[in-house]
Amino acid sequence: NKDKEHGDYASNIAMILAKDLSLNSKDLADQISNEFPLDNQILKVEVAGPGFINFFVSKETHAQVLNAIDLKKEKYGHSKKKLGKVLIEYVSSNPTGPLHVGHGRGAVFGSVLAKLLRAAGHEVDEEYYVNDYGRQMSILTVSVWLRYLQNSNEEIIMSDLGYQGDYIKLIAEGLVKENKEKYLLSSEEHESIMSLLKVQKDESDIDSLISFMQKTLADGFLEIRSFALDNMLNLIKEDLDKFGVNHNLWFFESSLYREDKGNESKANEAISKLTSNNFVYEEDGALWFKSSEFKDDKDRVLQRSNGEYTYFSSDVAYHLDKYNRAYDRIINIWGSDHHGYLPRVRAAMEASGKDTEKLEVVFIQFANLIRNGEKISMSTRSGEFISLKELLEEVTSDAARFFYINRKADQHLEFDLELAKEESKDNPLYYIQYAHARICSVFNKVKYDFTTNHKELNLPLLSTEKEIEIQKHLANFPALIEKSAKSNDPHLICYYLKDLASLFHSYYNSEKFIIEDINLMNSRMFLLKGIKQVIFNGLEILGVDSPEEM
Repeated sequence: NKDKEHGDYASNIAMILAKDLSLNSKDLADQISNEFPLDNQILKVEVAGPGFINFFVSKETHAQVLNAIDLKKEKYGHSKKKLGKVLIEYVSSNPTGPLHVGHGRGAVFGSVLAKLLRAAGHEVDEEYYVNDYGRQMSILTVSVWLRYLQNSNEEIIMSDLGYQGDYIKLIAEGLVKENKEKYLLSSEEHESIMSLLKVQKDESDIDSLISFMQKTLADGFLEIRSFALDNMLNLIKEDLDKFGVNHNLWFFESSLYREDKGNESKANEAISKLTSNNFVYEEDGALWFKSSEFKDDKDRVLQRSNGEYTYFSSDVAYHLDKYNRAYDRIINIWGSDHHGYLPRVRAAMEASGKDTEKLEVVFIQFANLIRNGEKISMSTRSGEFISLKELLEEVTSDAARFFYINRKADQHLEFDLELAKEESKDNPLYYIQYAHARICSVFNKVKYDFTTNHKELNLPLLSTEKEIEIQKHLANFPALIEKSAKSNDPHLICYYLKDLASLFHSYYNSEKFIIEDINLMNSRMFLLKGIKQVIFNGLEILGVDSPEEM
């Protein structure tokens, strides 16, 4: 409670239970409060309003949190519970371009959520789903090949429909270095491709280029495709690593269509499962899933009349594979533009006999990057984007991670670069890290020896209003981790740390710590030690450093 008149802690349990027990909530609260024995920990229990139970606790009780922090140290706030296995799939950007600032928010969210869930007692896997099967990969392959031809002194017009970024040039340079003239054209083939390049107006024209490349190079098409994919994934992994994001699992979409040892592919298995459950029908030569029977707005195509699988069939097969790996929770981190995909995926899982309660989807609003008060627009295909690498050249990884996670996932976020670099209390990360550094400075100033001075402590001396408030806030940290892990809300850690930093700075500005009263000084040092540890633990979950000096 923030209002001291309502005690230190309050419970609404009587109001929750009263209806089921057919009792008056205030009468039930009176019954419950009378069962609490008063001792040196609980000083008073009062009933207020329609049935709130307010608890007043002793200074000794408040101080117990400091001993708990000192005992558990970096594990304070962490649970010893075994809550089961969780799979978090996040980022999963098409490997057709470097990650840009629009991907940053989802990347940080997934990374922090994984750390948070581990702290709460879960075993967590972090997975990146690589879209390496579809048409976009073919466009990437053609784009790299055209640059390869240019770099090999071929007279080539670049297609405006392909990928244009500098990263394409770099991959093409590597292709020339490794393969020399292997993928060059004959004069007749050169004439054919030039005629195709002169009419690059719509998507069907890039498809013609893809067909030409496949026919002309045969296995060379797959070799260039593999080379481009490997290079792109290395770029993506490097950028994520600098950002403190580390996936331990990489799942390739192409594996869903691979027939293994005579067994049908996972995509075919998924369709067979839905078919055997009578949720697939054929119309105009295509295979359709009856998703409208599961609250989706219409049925969905699984396989087109020409035999091509749809992106949806990949989704179904991939999610069935997730279920088959026996996770207790399956969490997808998706961009807000994927809202429409959820009903059809849930429908397919339900039709396959899976427990849809296990599948959780967090939608991330894309973040806008603000520089000098103006929003920066981006497009991967045209090469007009601010990459994560460029962002991290302008602000630190710590600042980027904190600012991306600082608001609830479904809220719009504007990433202000100037604020992220500012060294003032207006920059929330600076304010939190400065609290940690300030405490380190106090300890360094007096070369404080905790081993000697903390054998006998009189912690109830910590009795000012600010000291009690800080101890109560520190005591809330374990419950905060549990709550934010259950609701997939890691931004609550940011809010908690901002409040703790504010409490500390106010306390620091109003009290002295190096004083003649050695007992009070020791107790205050112990309090500072607790604050420092909890700031460290919270920033650790965010994947952010706790500097000892600033």
